[in-house]
Amino acid sequence: MVKIVGSDIGGTLTNKENRISPLTKKVIHSLPVPFCFITGFNRYIAFKYFDMVGKEDAFMIAQNGAFVYQGKKLLMYSLLDRRFVKEIVDFGLKNNCIARVFCTDNNVYCFVPEGYTEERLRWDTPIYRVFEKGVDELPADVIQIGFFEKLEKINRVKKEAYERFGDIVVEGPLLYGTHQWLEFNNPAAKKHIAFKKLLDYLNIDLKDAMYCGDNYNDIELLKIVGLSVVVNGAPEDVKKVADRVVDAGFNDGVAKFLIEYFNLKV
Repeated sequence: MVKIVGSDIGGTLTNKENRISPLTKKVIHSLPVPFCFITGFNRYIAFKYFDMVGKEDAFMIAQNGAFVYQGKKLLMYSLLDRRFVKEIVDFGLKNNCIARVFCTDNNVYCFVPEGYTEERLRWDTPIYRVFEKGVDELPADVIQIGFFEKLEKINRVKKEAYERFGDIVVEGPLLYGTHQWLEFNNPAAKKHIAFKKLLDYLNIDLKDAMYCGDNYNDIELLKIVGLSVVVNGAPEDVKKVADRVVDAGFNDGVAKFLIEYFNLKV
């Protein structure tokens, strides 16, 4: 029996305009159980979607598990150990990767390699800043460091990253079919760990949880919940771990499934 529904946002709940449709909003408000947004987005972007839906009592796990909220109330968080920050930034610069440093002041401070000629893809335009000072002069605590580069470059550097940094490394989502995130987090800042902590807080068993996702950073969480749902269009490796594959996110696949599952009248 499902007692909570969790869902990724981008690619899972969003439509072709990268918004959450009126039907999906209505379904989230109509659910007879708690709802939790679970996203790799930083808090600045995640709360845009939270506010778009307008369900003030919803839970939210942002930055792949670094922050857990009930509404706008912070319940728990996991920061990246400051001892690793300079080493990770230097590793990125050495490998011609922009080191995007996500901080607690909701800014993304970017360390750009000398002579970097590729297009600087701005993941969060309003909060992206090129940082020209040293790592020790960052103005806030570090949540996460991310490299967002072409897939072939990420494939080239990730083996060494795992060897050097171990369980703080996670392969983030593949986007646009050409670029992928490689992320460095507190080991506890992972979707499946944060969701388990939230369920413990709510006294809900994992077997009574549903999770809906669409990408590689969803796999571990999809594996441990009682009911795993993946939208069509997700990579085949992600679909393989799902109990149900539903219509694409941009076709309200999750909303349609929830209507059927809970027999909602919307």
